[in-house]
Amino acid sequence: MTEPLSVAGLETAARDATGLTDFGPDTGWREGFERLAAAVEAMGPNDQLRQLATHNIVGQLSTRLRFVEDDRNHPEIAQQDVGDPLIVIGLPRTGTTITYDLLCLDPEARAPREWEWYIPWPPTEAATFDSDPRIAQVTAMYDNWLKHAPQLLDIQRFDCTQPGECNHGMQYHFASTNFPAELGVPDYADWLRTNEVPGQYISHKRLLQNFQWKGPQGRWTLKSPQHLFDLPALLEAYPGAMLVWTHRDPALTFSSLSSFIAGFLAAFGGDKDKAAIGRDVVETWITGMNRALSARADPRIDERIIDLAHKDVVADPKGTIRRIYDRFGLRFSDEHAARIDRFLTDNPAAKRMGKHKHTPEQYGIDVAEVRARMTEYYDRFGHLLERPS
Repeated sequence: MTEPLSVAGLETAARDATGLTDFGPDTGWREGFERLAAAVEAMGPNDQLRQLATHNIVGQLSTRLRFVEDDRNHPEIAQQDVGDPLIVIGLPRTGTTITYDLLCLDPEARAPREWEWYIPWPPTEAATFDSDPRIAQVTAMYDNWLKHAPQLLDIQRFDCTQPGECNHGMQYHFASTNFPAELGVPDYADWLRTNEVPGQYISHKRLLQNFQWKGPQGRWTLKSPQHLFDLPALLEAYPGAMLVWTHRDPALTFSSLSSFIAGFLAAFGGDKDKAAIGRDVVETWITGMNRALSARADPRIDERIIDLAHKDVVADPKGTIRRIYDRFGLRFSDEHAARIDRFLTDNPAAKRMGKHKHTPEQYGIDVAEVRARMTEYYDRFGHLLERPS
């Protein structure tokens, strides 16, 4: 039987793994770390889940140790300007991935790759960007997931050389929706959705600085639905950010996300029932959406956002990208347009749309309840929520 997780034990393991001792000043990450460790143990986890949680948390703590050491030796890293990112913030399963992939085809764009988010240290090197050994490490991790849950391929792409989501990076601040999706941890999920986590965008920006220091350059192009939970902090960190909010009927979206999480929990040895998954999804994302709507009462936040219908992303992908560029005064180049055409013709990810089957009833999701609790959202964006033709 594996040892129970403890804060002291996990910290010691990270220090032993790196030979480093200084976690630096606490910028808000420690509470999430402590709550995550406690939440894993509160589930009475089996050995597989406890080993997975230990491995991941020690890795994340080790990365924090290495970043503090890099800041001591190379203070220029954290002094870099990361510019004004273009950020997709829509609810999961609303066309965010296809929108993000198409934005990232811009020759002027720079998106963190999935392998960078998952293993961000040592700093990315431009010369080995396409051959970094971490690509093989993350690919092996994906292959193991898919061996246990092959249905995930119908829901999401699994290619770690493609652009990755910010919520992967937020794991290093111990403030990520990835933890409930991969581990269950209901106590942690409750804490995360009911609290604004201080300092998470300090850690987020430090990761971008790490990626661009010696790595490829370009306008940062990012994505994570988790940004909905704290738009004021996002725009405090990136005042010139350009935000893309994709829209689809949340009741349908919630069942899609529930199906995705069920696949992940199957891959990781979790045993939550479908109704429990559905409840967690509904509570988490109603909170996030309503919090974002409240933030938009501030015109300084609202003016940074373009709203797009999922149905339009599906019906006219290239036209949708052009609308985004027009909205923010960006140049939509002929090369970008040509790359989008090739992607839509040749890329298997573009052919995945429509394969994922699910219903709200499968996950105990009450459509009437969702709509009643999100009246403000449906009143404001109902015109964007029809299904694609």
